[in-house]
Amino acid sequence: MEKIINYKFYEFLQIEDVELIEKYIIILDMLNPLSQIKNPKYNKFKFWQKEPKEIEVKSLLNLSFGDVTTVRNNFYQPTIENIIESIEMVTGVEKKEIIKFTILEVYGIINKIKEDLETIQNMELNELSSEEDDIDLITVNANGRMAKFGVLNTIDAIAKGDLTKWNEVEKLPYLTVFTKLMMDKEKNAIEKEIADNQRKKLKT
Repeated sequence: MEKIINYKFYEFLQIEDVELIEKYIIILDMLNPLSQIKNPKYNKFKFWQKEPKEIEVKSLLNLSFGDVTTVRNNFYQPTIENIIESIEMVTGVEKKEIIKFTILEVYGIINKIKEDLETIQNMELNELSSEEDDIDLITVNANGRMAKFGVLNTIDAIAKGDLTKWNEVEKLPYLTVFTKLMMDKEKNAIEKEIADNQRKKLKT
C-alpha cells in the first residue's frame, strides 16, 4: 500500500477489498487517541453562530455507570452500529454526521474509547479485586454462579437489593459507583479483620 487515503467513514465501509481493509486497520489501530474533533455543525462563514469549532471527546470516566456499561458491551461485541452508538455517546454527534467523519477521526475516537476502557479495567482490577478468597464463597461456588448476571450484581449491590432503584444506579456517574464499591470493599475487609481478631481472642 503506497498511499494512505483518508476516506470518509461511509466510503471506507464500502470497500470490498478485505486485504486492503486489513492493512488500513493495522495502521488505524496505531493512531493516537483523539480528545477533540471538528464540530460538523460549525460553519466558519456564519460569524453569528454559537456552535464551537471543536467538540470534546468525553472520557468514559465522566459518563454514567449505565453508559459505561453500554460502551463496554458495544466493544465486547463490536458491530458497526455498536461502534457508532459509542461514538455518539462520547461526542454527542448524530450518526448521520459520524459516517461523514474521516477514518482518521473515527479511529482516533475509537482508540480513545479503547484507552479509557483499559484504564477502567485496570482501576477495577487493582482496586476492587479481592486478594483473599472467602472459603464459604468457594464452597458454594458463589462467584461462578453469580457471574452469569454480570453487571447486574454491581447495580443490585449499590441499590441494596431494591429493584426499583436499579435505573437510578445506572444514571449515577461511573466514578461515583466505583468509589462506592471501593468503600464497600474496604469496609468489608475491616469488618472481616475485626471478626478474625475477636475469634482469636476467644480461643486464647
